[in-house]
Amino acid sequence: MEQNTNRKKNFFSEWLETLQQESWQLELLISGLALFGIWQFQSILLNVEYFLDVNLPSEYGFVANIFMGLLWSGWYIFLINLLIHIIIRGFWIGAIGLRYVSGDVDYDELNYSERFTNYFKRRHGSFDDYIERLEKISSVLFSFTFLLFFILLSFVMYLLVYALFFSLIERVFPSSNQGPSGVQLIFILLYYGMGFLVMIDFFSLGAFKKIENRYLSKGFYIVYRFYEVVSLSFIYRPLLLNFIDNKFTKRLFFLSIPYAFFFLLIQGFSLDKFIYFPSFSDDDPYHTENSTQSINWMYYDDLREDHLNSFASQATETKKQKINHVSLDRFENNGKYLKVFLEYREDDNGFLKEEINEVPAFRKFGLRHYFMNNYEVDSNLLRITNQEVHEQEVVRNIVYTKGDIEAADTSLYNTYKNVTPDEMKEVRKDISMKYRSLKSKYQFEKIEKIKQGLLSAYDIKVDYALPFDNMHCEFYMHPNIHERGLLCYMNIDSLSLGLHYLNIRKTSSKKDCISDCLSLNLNLPFRKTR
Repeated sequence: MEQNTNRKKNFFSEWLETLQQESWQLELLISGLALFGIWQFQSILLNVEYFLDVNLPSEYGFVANIFMGLLWSGWYIFLINLLIHIIIRGFWIGAIGLRYVSGDVDYDELNYSERFTNYFKRRHGSFDDYIERLEKISSVLFSFTFLLFFILLSFVMYLLVYALFFSLIERVFPSSNQGPSGVQLIFILLYYGMGFLVMIDFFSLGAFKKIENRYLSKGFYIVYRFYEVVSLSFIYRPLLLNFIDNKFTKRLFFLSIPYAFFFLLIQGFSLDKFIYFPSFSDDDPYHTENSTQSINWMYYDDLREDHLNSFASQATETKKQKINHVSLDRFENNGKYLKVFLEYREDDNGFLKEEINEVPAFRKFGLRHYFMNNYEVDSNLLRITNQEVHEQEVVRNIVYTKGDIEAADTSLYNTYKNVTPDEMKEVRKDISMKYRSLKSKYQFEKIEKIKQGLLSAYDIKVDYALPFDNMHCEFYMHPNIHERGLLCYMNIDSLSLGLHYLNIRKTSSKKDCISDCLSLNLNLPFRKTR
C-alpha cells in the first residue's frame, strides 16, 4: 500500500516537472483569453459603478469608493501585468529562436575591449542564462498577477461583508439622529480593529503567527480563521506561502504593496491645459455662474447622446455619467413643451418627511432582501384592511350565526340584515371591490402627495421671472443609468423664438442646513426654434 502511494507521488511529481517545462503555452493561452475578458469586463465594472451611484445610500459612500477603487485597481493590474507578461514571454520565444540560429554569445567575435568584455560576461553571462532569467521572470509575473488580484479580492470581500453585517445590525439596532447606535459602534470597532491586526500580520509576513504564548496564539488563531473565511484568503494561501518562502519572490511580494497603491493613486490624476475654460464640474464653487454662460452637455439628453456618439461604439459605456439634479430633453426645442427631468436624490427623503410627515414611505431605508420585511407599515392602508375584515365578519355572522350584531354595529346590521345565504357570495365580492377601490384611491392620493411634496422643494422660472403655472410631472426612471425622479412637461408655446434660461432653485431639508437651505441654483440655457 505504501509502495503504491509513493509510486503515485513520484508519478505526480514527474508529471508536474514535465508540465512545468511546457507551462509557457498555457500561460500564453490564458493571458490572451484573460486580456480579452478583462477588457470586456470594463463595461460590467462601469455598470456596477453606475448602480452604486444611483442606488447606494450616502452612508455607504466611503466604503463604496474604496470598493470600486479596489476593483478598478484589480482591473488595471490584470490588464498591465498580463500585457507585460505576453511581451516578456514573446521576447523569450524570440530569444529561443535566435539561439537556434546564432547559438551562444561569442564575446571574442565582438572584439570589445577587456573592460567591456568582462563587464558583459559578468553582467549577462551566457545567452542560455539570459533565456533562463526571462523564463523565470515570465513564470513568476504570471503567478504574481493572480496573487495580486486575489489579495485585492480579499479587501473587496472584507468591505462587502462589513456592509452586509452593518446593514443587518442597523435593521435590529437602528441609528439615531445623533449617530450610530451603541451596538453599531461596538461592531465597527471590533470588525475594523481585529481586521487591522490581521492586516498587520499579513504585511509583516506572519508576525503574530510567530507568537509562542499559548493564549495569545489561540486568540489570534480564532480571529485569523474568521477573517480567512471573510476575505476568502484560504483560496490563495498556498500560493502566498510558496511566494514568501523564496528570497527572490519574497522581494516581489513586498513590491506588490506600493504597486497596488500606485494603481489606487493614479485614478485620481487628470490633465488640464485649458486653464481659462469654465469648469463643467458640479464641485466648482462657481458652478451656477458657469451654467448660465455655458452649454453643458451633462444637462441635456440630446447633447449627452451626441457626446456618447462621438466615441467608438464599444467606448460609450465607459463615457456615461450620472445625471446630477436636472436634465433637459434638448437644447434646441422646436415643440410646444419643454421636457425637464428632476432627479430624486437621497436628501429628498428628509425633505419629504418634513413636508408630508403624515404620508408613510413605501419601503424601509437601506439594504433589502426578499426574506426581510422591506415595506413600511402604512397605518392608513392597515385601517382600511381592518375595516374590510370587520365588515366581512359582520356579514358572515348575520347570515350564518344570527348573533346579536345590531347592538354592536347598527349601521352594518341595517345594511346587511336581509342578506340570504344565496346572496352571500355576491355580497362578499361587492365588499372586496369596495375596499379595493378605497385602497386604490388612497394609493393614488398618496402618490400625488409625494409628487407635490417633491415639487414643493423647487422654484422653477423661465428668464428669471415667469413661473410655470401649468407644469405637469410624473414619476420617471431615466434611461441614462436608471436615475429616478420626475419628468415634467412645461408649456413654452407663448415664449418668443431664441435663447431663454430655465432657472431652477431647490430647497433642501431644513434639518440638514444651518441658514441657507438652498441646495441647487441653476440657470440652464435653451433655445426655442419654432
